[in-house]
Amino acid sequence: MPGDGPTKRTYVSPLREGQASRTRDLILDALVDLLGTHFSDEVSTKQIAGRAGVSQPTVYRHFPDRMALIEGLAARAERAAPEDFVARPQTLDDWAAWIEKGFLAGDTYPVEVAAEAVLSADPRRASQSWRGRSERFLDIVARSLPDLGEHDVRRVAGLLRVLGSVQTWLRMREEYGLDGAESGPLVIWAVKVLEREIRAGHLPEPPS
Repeated sequence: MPGDGPTKRTYVSPLREGQASRTRDLILDALVDLLGTHFSDEVSTKQIAGRAGVSQPTVYRHFPDRMALIEGLAARAERAAPEDFVARPQTLDDWAAWIEKGFLAGDTYPVEVAAEAVLSADPRRASQSWRGRSERFLDIVARSLPDLGEHDVRRVAGLLRVLGSVQTWLRMREEYGLDGAESGPLVIWAVKVLEREIRAGHLPEPPS
């Protein structure tokens, strides 16, 4: 409009962005180091800051809450094989392949993935992005099993997500000595059996 001043352009400094990325990596490195020798509830932001060589406000600036740290660790685990995590799953078959890749990534980054499993164990703490993943998985189940009603889609989605969760990877690793290379195919087999039974109409009826 006439009389308005020039439009301000936002400039993002590559140098500043690079420094921010390195600081985030230092913080995550410190968290991973601490989680290698401490339980998750024993690790404080003060310890993370001290190990990373930054201030506590810096930790909070880059990771303002628990879920931000979890998602930072999850992203790092996905970088174990970035080409495998580009395309998001659209069907249950895609999702089964995603599980296998995720479980193998756990073998490559066991501390990060174990930390993600422990820190995200309480779904009441879930961030919006994690809740978004749950909604997307409902869509996958609905598309893959179109004969199911809405409530049954939720029942099946919940069951399958538990089977393919990072917590399942951790429990099989820590309690039964099975790494992701072995537990991943087992989980996929279980998913395929359940899918076959559901398609055959053998899903148990919910309580009346």
